[in-house]
Amino acid sequence: MNRYVGGVFALFAYCVPSFAQQHFPTNEELRQLRTIASPQLSPDQKHVVAVITDSTATGGKTHLWLLNTDGQPARQLTFSPADASGERSPEYLPDNSAILFLSRRDNKSSLYRLPLDGGEASPVKLERPPTPGETPLAVSVGSFSVSPDGQTIAVIATDPEPAARTKDKRDKKDVEWVEHDELEHRLYLLDAKTFASREVPALVDMDSIAWSEQSDKLLVLTHARLRDLGPSAIGTIVSVKDPSAQEKVKGLPESTRRAAFTNKSDRLVIAAKCEQDAPEGCADVFVFDLATAKLRNLTSSLKDGTIAPDQLNVSPDDSSVLVSLTRGMKRTNASINLATGGMKVFDLGLPTIAGLRQQGKAGPYVYVGSSSTSPGLVYMVPSLDQPGHKLAPPELVPAAWTAGAPKTILFERAGFNIEGLLYLPPQAASGKVPLVVNVHGGPRGQFTDTYSPLTNLLLGQGWAVLITNPRGSTGYGVAFEAANKDDMGNGDYLDIMAAVDEAIKSAPIDADKMALIGYSYGGEMAGFVEGKTTRFKAIISGAPVIDQFSEYGTEAGSYGDRWYTGQPWRHFESAWRQSPLAYAEHAKTPFLLLQGQTDTTDPEGQSKEYYRALRQEGVSVQMLLFPREDHGALGANFAGQPSTEPWAGIIARDHMIKFMHDGFAGTIPPNKP
Repeated sequence: MNRYVGGVFALFAYCVPSFAQQHFPTNEELRQLRTIASPQLSPDQKHVVAVITDSTATGGKTHLWLLNTDGQPARQLTFSPADASGERSPEYLPDNSAILFLSRRDNKSSLYRLPLDGGEASPVKLERPPTPGETPLAVSVGSFSVSPDGQTIAVIATDPEPAARTKDKRDKKDVEWVEHDELEHRLYLLDAKTFASREVPALVDMDSIAWSEQSDKLLVLTHARLRDLGPSAIGTIVSVKDPSAQEKVKGLPESTRRAAFTNKSDRLVIAAKCEQDAPEGCADVFVFDLATAKLRNLTSSLKDGTIAPDQLNVSPDDSSVLVSLTRGMKRTNASINLATGGMKVFDLGLPTIAGLRQQGKAGPYVYVGSSSTSPGLVYMVPSLDQPGHKLAPPELVPAAWTAGAPKTILFERAGFNIEGLLYLPPQAASGKVPLVVNVHGGPRGQFTDTYSPLTNLLLGQGWAVLITNPRGSTGYGVAFEAANKDDMGNGDYLDIMAAVDEAIKSAPIDADKMALIGYSYGGEMAGFVEGKTTRFKAIISGAPVIDQFSEYGTEAGSYGDRWYTGQPWRHFESAWRQSPLAYAEHAKTPFLLLQGQTDTTDPEGQSKEYYRALRQEGVSVQMLLFPREDHGALGANFAGQPSTEPWAGIIARDHMIKFMHDGFAGTIPPNKP
């Protein structure tokens, strides 16, 4: 293909009173960013409740806000105390009497009820029945779901810590017996009027639930063995009238991740592992007949997109199911015909759509829509065949900030079409500019055309930014997603380098001033790049995988990695070949490591291994360790998103920018002797 698609260079700003005020955000200014998520329309269609994350400067907590469908200003609904983490997961009761939500306070997550006729939010009392001689203790709520008729609330909660274990901690007798001392997850049914609770007996290790449309039963998904040993989903249909009346669903795939009843309750629509050989997480959509246990794949012919198993909404007439779909760098929704598997893709006017929710079975939809030049905002639409109407939010992004518009790069390499977005700073209009290549996480991650604080921060330095989706990314079909099996650090690496070459050919890029950055799998790819090329002047790696052997043995869950490398002790050559550490002896480029010290996804030892190797190879290497930061928290700071850590993101991005500035200037200092 070898073609470059894009219009003239453009920069866009929004809500800016004076052109002279427009500017890309500085690192310090990113502390003022807020984000919005999880919109839900009220039953009377007058309001939308949504979760807004405070700016880093104001604490980074999540709170509930009320947006008005008539254009009136939004207002904040919840204000959590200092010891709370904020509020999340709002859901209206169908009678419009209250909003339910979760909040973690006093080291415990609880369900709260906020009455809409006035008054403060109050916690819903939910206790585990005590053993003889013990005091009842409150459980910690993980999730909840309201039945369609609004009469019952299903709650998944974690058992309280036994009093004996609490005493052992005080007495310093708190030795952990691995896999034996873990607390159980159980299901409770609450009356939505009185909030009296009933525990569903016998079921533990809860994953998710799905209500029947008649609200008389629910499907409960549990797992039979440790997730690290592979999928083991069990489906059980539970009667609401008598929770002890339980029926196992025979023939349900062990890889089932999400399920929904059809309205007649004679079938299930499920998301389960792709039938083609593909990494863990790849999902097909199936129809499962409850009477015959027959399974029919609706998406086996999908070649150019990826289903995200985050929603399965069956139409009122049982003719179709609404799903999330990613195609290339666009994320939207699609309807799949339950009889034919035919798919209708919806265009809501923006390239990235998230959090789509419908009010009831026939009401309007709300969602968060965004693009590279527009931050995520809430939209409302009566049907999915037209763009939505934007609802007025509080200020999320300061009005003076400018955002860069991308140019699309498309090319063919080794049988696959590779896509990228190239962002150019104003300086590109008058000469060549440095380039920063950003690699996404995953490997089953992807970049979409959405608002990126980090990209705009880098554009403000006068640097171009390239993001690309190499093989292994989602959004391009199963074959593309599975293409780096037993090949990480090779085909994907070559795709990224080919995208760099396309950018250089197509735009005023200074090929002598390039840097590469990445987080998680992107950090792993940074390690591969370090040992395979000297084309970059600086490389930055956040929370990487460096050694497939030690990663497999120390990460929180190894099952997903097994598909790529196999068990390392059985596939030594494969695991070592797919480890960046294997190429450290060829490293030359200055390298910066960023690592959260509470990260269990890619543990601290990975960065320390590479730091030691590069230092002993004489490569200029620096490492920053962030206390209290796990994988997700440091990743958000890397990307410029709001954080509860007031300075971690500032420090990380300051070091990143200085490291690249010094790399382009050739002034990164050598290691201390």
